[in-house]
Amino acid sequence: MMTSARTLRIDLSYKGTEFRGFAENPGVRTVGGELRQALETVLGEEIELTVAGRTDAGVHALGQVVSFQTTNEGVDPDLLRDSLNGMCSSDLRVQAVTLAEADFNARFSASKRTYHYNILNSPTADPLHADVEWHIGPPLDVDAMNDAASRFIGEHDFTSFCRRPKDRPDEPLIRRVVTSEWIWIAEQRLRFVIEGNAFCHQMVRSLTGFCVAAGFGKRSADEFEAVVRAKDRSAAPPIAPPHGLTLMQVSYQKSG
Repeated sequence: MMTSARTLRIDLSYKGTEFRGFAENPGVRTVGGELRQALETVLGEEIELTVAGRTDAGVHALGQVVSFQTTNEGVDPDLLRDSLNGMCSSDLRVQAVTLAEADFNARFSASKRTYHYNILNSPTADPLHADVEWHIGPPLDVDAMNDAASRFIGEHDFTSFCRRPKDRPDEPLIRRVVTSEWIWIAEQRLRFVIEGNAFCHQMVRSLTGFCVAAGFGKRSADEFEAVVRAKDRSAAPPIAPPHGLTLMQVSYQKSG
């Protein structure tokens, strides 16, 4: 009798400083590689992971979601969580393992993703947080940054703000942003909060770079539409470094 596969969901967090991103890459340490190897060791079968957001090297996550299928009928989700945490390094933690609907897909079932980008705007850096925030010394015009951020809301072709996938050169890069704002979280500490249905490669970092350019007076918020129309990455300012970015949450519509 053929054993039917079950779909499991993993909620995990990680500090991306020492990882070369999520996607597996031979010869380097990645989140997906470490997690898959641990899963295969525990379950005794080959595992293929699907991830909600393929984070780059140096990018962090508090609310990453992964799904996979297993034919192992004896899986106890809580025991699997504990086993994975016992095998994985301390900068990668599995927060929960749950049995999902058969058609659940961490990437394609997601309805919204939320990212935070943190900036320390002060004359000197903070060595205790240097790997989780972008230190910018000169003062920023936060009102100008919020003016720029407000232009991102809605549905746009973000080709100028994305690195196009090499394996999908013709894929449309139209995305819908529902929240986009800069807030003060502490003295001299800024946070970019952005939510959307999906984000293409390096999109949040590129939009952050546009806001920072506006904060320095190098770009005007009014230029956003022209950059969008250009459909050319060279039309946008340099992207922000990866270490200030964190994937905070992936949302899914409830079925039924």
